[in-house]
Amino acid sequence: MLVQRATFFTLAALAVCWLFLWWFVNKTKLGRAMLAVSQDADTARLMGIDVDKIIMVAFAVGAALASIAGVAHGLRYANIDFKMGFLAGLKAFTAAVLGGIGNINGAVVGGLTLGVAEAMATTLIPGQFGGPSWKDVWAFVLLILVLVFRPQGLLGAKVVDRA
Repeated sequence: MLVQRATFFTLAALAVCWLFLWWFVNKTKLGRAMLAVSQDADTARLMGIDVDKIIMVAFAVGAALASIAGVAHGLRYANIDFKMGFLAGLKAFTAAVLGGIGNINGAVVGGLTLGVAEAMATTLIPGQFGGPSWKDVWAFVLLILVLVFRPQGLLGAKVVDRA
């Protein structure tokens, strides 16, 4: 089996982006402000955080990560068009839910779990419900199963609301 150079780029980009995002959110002042705004924007504003600036930074970081994902997709499939991000966006949301919303490590684990589940479903499930055309179906079946049996995600913590 031949491994393409684009695969190495994708894996390296995953590692670099993961480390960068973890460092940015946990170790920088802007990242801490993003966490504060995500928990309670009004209280963060009272503490002197410019909420509009933090939202702008969050969108900028998201756009930068999305552009790296677009480059990886373009290298792997040698095709770029205007609608290529729709299914990828759905899969990214699915990966975030699988791992646990708000958990960076969980999103990475959720994405890897989703990829392995799709690969296994297309190769191991024979017959009418298998094959490459069914990989998206099995990805969303996995999402439904996780939402039913572990709604907080694979690495998410249980949140208890007290009255």
